Amino acid sequence: MGSLHLIENCQRLKAERVATCDDFLLVGNFPMRVFLCKAPDSATATRIDNWCALCWPAIPRRIPVQNYHITTAFIGEVDDRALQKLSQVLEGLKQPCFELELNDVGYWSDSGVLWVGPTCVPDGLSRLRRECRKAANRIGARGGGRRYQPHLTLARNLTVPPASGLVDPDFLITVNELQLWSSTRHAHGANYQVLGTWRLG
Repeated sequence: MGSLHLIENCQRLKAERVATCDDFLLVGNFPMRVFLCKAPDSATATRIDNWCALCWPAIPRRIPVQNYHITTAFIGEVDDRALQKLSQVLEGLKQPCFELELNDVGYWSDSGVLWVGPTCVPDGLSRLRRECRKAANRIGARGGGRRYQPHLTLARNLTVPPASGLVDPDFLITVNELQLWSSTRHAHGANYQVLGTWRLG
């Protein structure tokens, strides 16, 4: 996707946010909160969702299946100019496709997040992560936070650690593209929109 299409998507999303915001008006070149990620294909996402429901049928605050993703780099709040530069940098991304196995379950007590991820990070993902961080640094986004642990969030804000699942996870994702998503927080979680997609391989 070229930078022009990316900016068009951003402008459309901003217009929607202005049209639906009741308590304040968002106008002009206001920042967007964005990140780079890979989403599973719909069939794999459905399998993960069904497995999660089987293992933890009563768990609260489950993530909607359409929001499933694995973050490769959090960018943060950026304006249109930074997004255009980011798009231009990603146009030059040269990264082969690779397979990512989700075969481990984790829980972060500080945030109450239940997740599924790989027991071993493949070289392809490590390389893609580095390239994403380089792209973020090129536009002045430094990132930060905890050590990178690739994961797909299943539920968040849990107050009690979940019991062990009945069935071990065993999912395979073909990482053949990189996406840029925007995130808009609300009282019940977040809304995500795909702003751009770049093919790998």
